[in-house]
Amino acid sequence: MYHFFTQAFRQIAILLLCVLPLSNQAASTKEAPLDLSIIAQSDALRPYMTSPQRMAYAQASQLINQGQSDIRTGENLHSQKPSALNPNKDLKPLHERGKQLVEEGQAKVHSAQQQMIQLLTTAQARQTINQAIAAKKYNFELIEQTYPTALKQAAIQTLENCRNAGYANIFYDGLRIITAAQNSKAEPKVHNATYDTFIQADGTQFSVKVPLSLRLEKDEKTADCTFQYDNESAFEGKKVALLAIEVIAPGSGSEALLSVRAIDFNTQRLISSVLFYIADASEVLSPAVTATTIGVESTTEATNTPTPAPTAVVTTPRMIPASLSINDQNQLIEKLSGLATPYLFEIVTIGDSAAQSILVADLLKDTLLKNSALIIVEGDFIQRSYLPSAAFPSAATATLTITPNADDYTMIAKAHGSDRSLEVGTVTLRFPK
Repeated sequence: MYHFFTQAFRQIAILLLCVLPLSNQAASTKEAPLDLSIIAQSDALRPYMTSPQRMAYAQASQLINQGQSDIRTGENLHSQKPSALNPNKDLKPLHERGKQLVEEGQAKVHSAQQQMIQLLTTAQARQTINQAIAAKKYNFELIEQTYPTALKQAAIQTLENCRNAGYANIFYDGLRIITAAQNSKAEPKVHNATYDTFIQADGTQFSVKVPLSLRLEKDEKTADCTFQYDNESAFEGKKVALLAIEVIAPGSGSEALLSVRAIDFNTQRLISSVLFYIADASEVLSPAVTATTIGVESTTEATNTPTPAPTAVVTTPRMIPASLSINDQNQLIEKLSGLATPYLFEIVTIGDSAAQSILVADLLKDTLLKNSALIIVEGDFIQRSYLPSAAFPSAATATLTITPNADDYTMIAKAHGSDRSLEVGTVTLRFPK
């Protein structure tokens, strides 16, 4: 697996066979000199050729070898001089034959180079089209909903995704609130209302279960971590998904991201992700002062109390983007996804506040899960939710690190145990104007 990362760091080799010695030779023919600059991109462009085109490219390379051989032979013949043993030998036929071989060799080289340029130009056009498709492919727009509607839709989609993936047992262990000031379980009313929403979405499937007193225990001798819960004997040997439900509010206002994900309970692998933008999540963030019960609109009886004057609305800058896009011009995500032995990626965001880092990571996980075959693991969620004060042995074998720049983020892939890293591309967040 390290071979891919090592190979990615090598400079694209210039095909010396075609560029250095042959450019001068081609210029000496009667044909107009060719622009051979595209041949320097041959390593990057050949993957965009069809099988017949790759075969034609190989044949053109062989023709160049033949042409070079003819040129060397012809130059040797043309440079021959009378020897001391045969000073009167007529060398004119040899010189003419040598000149002919040089011209024939140059013609072969020129013809092969023309064919290579045509093949690479076609491949370059296909690369441009594929890159445009990839750019659109990794473009995620965040849908806005009210909190009750978003939670209901997320529950329905998540449970369906889990069942389609073969999970008949789905653990509900509460909802977590993540803000700049806290990372904790929601208070009982929110917890119970969220559970009720998932039970209603589950209907007669009866797949949503509650692991009693779920906790993550660390073995001090082996450093291994295992989930333990009071009713685990009922699920022994069964395929289980764990719901990761978070309301993330990175700013000081009431806007939030509802993130509902499902994780394989044993492997940490991400199974499903559903995200919604909530413009006003105050009913979850501040349930004690809201007039709305989650999932049920409140009603107010008419009274003779005068209606108070409306208070001024304080607006804060939006902290949650409307969309995310990944610029992966070299389609490295697809190449990493197609490795014979796949990596298990964890996503780490650097440089932002904890809440904003989690938000950006969740947006990226959602985009990659739905548009690539990359395997994403959720060791970060498990650690911050169940073992925040100790080191956690994540199942990840590689990391995608997201580092902020002035206008975007740089995405870098690094295999664990390797000292090399690979710049995959950039991640851009877009906010409403």
